[in-house]
Amino acid sequence: MNASSIKHLPAKLLLALTLIIASTINSAQNPADAVVDIDIDGNGNLDALTDGLLSLRWMFGLNNTALTDGVIGSGAVYTTSTAIDSRLISLGNKVDIDSDGEVDALTDGLLILRYLFGLRGDSLIAGALSEGSDRSTVNQIEEYMASISGVGAIDLIDLYYGTKTPNSAPAAPDNIELIDSNTRVYGQLEGLTHEPTAAPGAGKFVFNRVYRSFKHGLEYGQQFGVFGSWLGSFGNNSIEGGLWVNPKTAGPHYYPTLHLAGVGDTYHACNDVQMGSGLYERVIGDKWLTMIQISNKVLTVPGVNIAFDMEQQPFENDNGIWIGSGWSYLNLNHPREFKFWMSFIESYDYQGPINGYMPEHFNWIDPDKISDGRYAQNRANYGNDFGTFATRGSSANWGNGNERIGLSAYSLGDDRYYVPVANLPDAKEREYLLAHPQRIEIDAMENFSAALRTNNLTETLIPSEDLELINVYQSTHNQLKLIEDIAGQEHRFMIVPSYSIGFDNLGGFVQWDHSTEAAREAQRQQNGYLYVRKLTDKWVVEDGASDDYKNHPHSYQTELIAPPDDLVRVPRVNHRFFNYKERDTSHPDFNNWDTNGKTRYQKVLQNGSVATYVWFKFIEQPAVKTAQQNHPEIYTETYLEELQSYIETLHTTVNQNSQTNPSDPVFINYRGGDNPEDQAPHLARLDPGQLVEPESGFELGYVPVVISVYHPQQYSDNGVGILTEPHADCSNGNWTNSYHPDIE
Repeated sequence: MNASSIKHLPAKLLLALTLIIASTINSAQNPADAVVDIDIDGNGNLDALTDGLLSLRWMFGLNNTALTDGVIGSGAVYTTSTAIDSRLISLGNKVDIDSDGEVDALTDGLLILRYLFGLRGDSLIAGALSEGSDRSTVNQIEEYMASISGVGAIDLIDLYYGTKTPNSAPAAPDNIELIDSNTRVYGQLEGLTHEPTAAPGAGKFVFNRVYRSFKHGLEYGQQFGVFGSWLGSFGNNSIEGGLWVNPKTAGPHYYPTLHLAGVGDTYHACNDVQMGSGLYERVIGDKWLTMIQISNKVLTVPGVNIAFDMEQQPFENDNGIWIGSGWSYLNLNHPREFKFWMSFIESYDYQGPINGYMPEHFNWIDPDKISDGRYAQNRANYGNDFGTFATRGSSANWGNGNERIGLSAYSLGDDRYYVPVANLPDAKEREYLLAHPQRIEIDAMENFSAALRTNNLTETLIPSEDLELINVYQSTHNQLKLIEDIAGQEHRFMIVPSYSIGFDNLGGFVQWDHSTEAAREAQRQQNGYLYVRKLTDKWVVEDGASDDYKNHPHSYQTELIAPPDDLVRVPRVNHRFFNYKERDTSHPDFNNWDTNGKTRYQKVLQNGSVATYVWFKFIEQPAVKTAQQNHPEIYTETYLEELQSYIETLHTTVNQNSQTNPSDPVFINYRGGDNPEDQAPHLARLDPGQLVEPESGFELGYVPVVISVYHPQQYSDNGVGILTEPHADCSNGNWTNSYHPDIE
């Protein structure tokens, strides 16, 4: 019996049959995992007794109140029978669960209902597959349901890797022992410095090797940064970027994500990086919004992370895969001549701008600094050099550094420890990790912007100059170390891994000892985690170190030791991730997020989460509405129309030039200097879940704005549902114009 043939059955019989089928299924705990394709009522909560029954009733041909009575969830977006009917029609063959070419209540509807009730295995599919099913096994049905629901998708987190894993990943060893780390670890991988960028300048670009930089998974509160760039202005701004492992906001991606964010005035709790408070959990009211979506091809998910396709060929024996990224600005004829700073990437799938900020973001000053005098003192210290990214540009930048936050080691007793270190490529004796740091001059971007504004931009490649690497940043402060309290005093035990970080005219690299197979195997075993023993020999502190290190009474060496046994120790990871919830736009602080009349689109990301987005006209996206709200004298209708025209020109330029697997650089240059083995880098593919194609009519001047990202509920730190109000400190009522002093 299919959906069309049963529409002629009496409504009372259909309703009774629906309830009988539902009552025969074991009412497992409601998984309520994510906002996804089969979240039929759109409330962000998957529920067998709402979404499941709506699907089943619709497939039985019910309509009007017989379709919706008693089965619309709290906070639903789609509440009428007409809306539900349109929603399910729009899903088309997605709800042909067994893929037999027909949508059938007693097969597809029953499979959806059972799955949402939590049934798995044979009890999921028994008696619910048609004879012509292309999906006919438990694994096929479960995998497909996970892809359209998010429920269970994240269950594929690998115990050994601690993340989702590609099909090519080697199987986990059999002799795993889960450990609970118990000793503090500080310090990070050595950084690399280069010739300075321009000051004042128009930013910086760099190419990073994309690799799995941490051997096992991290958890909420832990993060690991790899060769990131921190650009500064002249007094109160910073822009951040680089490869970043942070499961709280990025989820369990196999590779690090590319992090792209800017800080208006330190890590203020209401800073707009789509989550507030410097990437953390405060959701802000409209008047604080300043981040803008620029690309109409790549989604910017909260946490400002761009993920990489874990299934791509890694080219491990051919210099690996690389991503070019960085920040510069466009002059878009702002009435106060402020600069529009934005990120750019050079990848396999897309080359061009991603996200940015309204210029006023960088002219924002914490009012506490104004009232207590810190702002005035800072401005006095800089004198005529004071300025923001919006007004003056970037100051000199020399480096690409690393970070390690919240990690710990495991004590085995007898002064032996199992310690996390960077997991680095090791197929070759010399593996390049960073290349082509580039400076960008203000004149170059002014000329680039002028050509864009007049629609005369014939060359998209941003003019830049490759900078030579000049130093490896090594210090006791930076050194990886164990920290222990012994008899009431802090003891530090410095750890020196067997590899070394270096550089040449091709870039920064990690150098391994492959002189013998035994040496190579020993280094392979100690890559990502290593075993050390504490020594009583004092650590020699370098000249120029701070007094805290030079005068510390308990600073000692360690030695690397062989693994004590055949066990494979893996840190126990608590998988908790932060859901970015859709806002309840009936709250006045969320008016600028109004999506009334807009179609929601959803993408399943490779980390197992589901992102929902809508298309906004560029000048009608939330942050631009906020700019008009906060600064009406600047963002007049006339200027907004002008700004819209520039973005449409930008989209035209990007659409005409961005390409798949370019043979020559498009926006960021990887041919400005030499490359290893005299070949261009293999550019990294992005997570296909973050790639979108503009809908018909939205090709120019429209952008996809993410309104929610939901992880399955069992792994969510903050649950599902709709966000009803902003954080109290970040409400519209706590924002005032005094936060924007007259900075020129």
